[in-house]
Amino acid sequence: MSFVLPVPDAHVGRKRGVAVAWRILGLVMVASMLAALAYGIFDFIRFERAMGPLPPAEGAALEPARRQAAQRWAVVQPALVARLKQSRELELGGVWMMRTGRVCGVVNGKTSFGGFTGMTRFYTDGDTPVFPYDDKGRFRETWHQCDRDRWAVIRQGSDETGFCATKFGQTRCRVVRRQATTMPR
Repeated sequence: MSFVLPVPDAHVGRKRGVAVAWRILGLVMVASMLAALAYGIFDFIRFERAMGPLPPAEGAALEPARRQAAQRWAVVQPALVARLKQSRELELGGVWMMRTGRVCGVVNGKTSFGGFTGMTRFYTDGDTPVFPYDDKGRFRETWHQCDRDRWAVIRQGSDETGFCATKFGQTRCRVVRRQATTMPR
């Protein structure tokens, strides 16, 4: 009579340990990704709050800022008129000066064919006006800085762009307001 003793498989415990290790590794990876995503969202919110608008000139700084803005506009306006080759007075929206002395604003510009483009954003580089079609790569970043820093207002007005923002466009465009409606059941 012979006896067969069952011998435990040596790999069974190891397979279970490997499976547990993979599960732990997977959980650590998921937790790491969630932590990285949470940090990215937190950092984005912190950055956006820090990049909020800067306060305009006020108090004792207001009058010197207005004088400096008027001096800058006296230099920039003729350059803008010459650049746009306008025979009539410029149609301007809002125009302001940044703390750095850069002038930013919105103007109804002409195309190379003589037609009007509608209200278009511009800023100055030195005394030279720069438009979106001049410097596509850097324009958006610089305009974001312009929009953030309205140190001294040169001319009150809208920042809207396009045809409907012009005086003529306002007579032709209609404002459509969307009203909340309830669906019948």
